Amino acid sequence: MADRTSLTPLELVRAIGGVALGGALGTLVRDLCLKWSPAVAAGASWTQHIPWVLLAINLVGVYGATWALRGPLRHREPNDIGRLVAITGFFGGFTSYSSLFVSLAAIWHLSVAGAVLTGTGAVLSGVVVAAVALRASR
Repeated sequence: MADRTSLTPLELVRAIGGVALGGALGTLVRDLCLKWSPAVAAGASWTQHIPWVLLAINLVGVYGATWALRGPLRHREPNDIGRLVAITGFFGGFTSYSSLFVSLAAIWHLSVAGAVLTGTGAVLSGVVVAAVALRASR
């Protein structure tokens, strides 16, 4: 089956609906997980501002998306509805690197080195988790 890059109007509507549904579910799951995040007291050190739950969510999302793309979704074309719902929708809504960088801004005001260390650790750990998922999917 050849990869197609253009969609008919009906396929486009289905794709948008699937991404929206998957994104809503992923965002809901992320929001429920973030309810476990402890509140940060005023005057707390920069280390207490590290969003551990969000970092864990992002790592689970990177692992899940990488594993799915190398495993069950490997031979599906990019516009396949299942792939759109799962990867673009669910994992796109579940992970939130933009929220992570909002947290990094709060850390930056307390410790520039702490923000750089946290951001670097978040990105590098994502790369490591993706590599682990690649190995697990073989």
